[in-house]
Amino acid sequence: MNITELIKDSLKYPVSDWKKIIVLGIFIVIGGISSLLNLIDITNYVIVLIFVGIGLISGLLVDGYLFRIVKTSVDSENKLPKFNDWKNLLIDGVKVFLTFIVYLILPPLVVLLIILLLLGGLSSFGLDITAIIGSTGMSPINFLVTGILTGIENLFIISFDMLNQYVIIVLIEFLIILPLFLVAIANMAYEREFGAAFRLGEIIEIIGDIGWTNLIKWYITTGVIFLLIFSIGTIISFLFSVSTGSIPFYIISLILALILLPYSQMYYVRAVALFYKPE
Repeated sequence: MNITELIKDSLKYPVSDWKKIIVLGIFIVIGGISSLLNLIDITNYVIVLIFVGIGLISGLLVDGYLFRIVKTSVDSENKLPKFNDWKNLLIDGVKVFLTFIVYLILPPLVVLLIILLLLGGLSSFGLDITAIIGSTGMSPINFLVTGILTGIENLFIISFDMLNQYVIIVLIEFLIILPLFLVAIANMAYEREFGAAFRLGEIIEIIGDIGWTNLIKWYITTGVIFLLIFSIGTIISFLFSVSTGSIPFYIISLILALILLPYSQMYYVRAVALFYKPE
């Protein structure tokens, strides 16, 4: 496997159609706006439900489209897929979200509960699970409205808060479960079957055929580049926040969300597909 060529292809792939980057960015922005409801004191629950509903649909469409990229990429297509067949986009988004819950939410919570129970229980350890889920952004609603890859980015931030006390959970999450999740999504796309994402033996065999060393090199390289791209937006936003330029900060943030976020996510899922099917 030529990691360099894989990275080059994945980086060039999104810019083949800038319009689709913008369209995906619009859906990401809509989901992001809906997630801000957590920071706003709104007492009208009808408004809350409307915003959450819009964000939910938007987030599922983001995940559905990214999954479509994986499907077309494992089929050796080199162009960004169309935004059409919205019903199937939503269905695919639900499949990705459910797979995400099974792989990346439930196992760490189970491990955390077991550790805390062994240490004497939740209350004696001074931990409120519901508080962690609510305050850190691990609520499934947040992942629904912002999209799975954005949720993974948030998990990195959450992990830094948990690192000192729960290092084993962080290691399990990002060194074992996340790579399996990514290959599981590619396997589901290739087999065109939801259950293919949970055939763990088959997934491990696929990784073995590709090579565990290749997995490590691919995972580290693509992940670092993904985080660097994501960090560019944070740095640019910070620079504008402390400057006295004529362009308002929120305009810069909106432009970055419309371009940089969708680009980074398109790049990453393309890299997942090319790793799964390197030929």
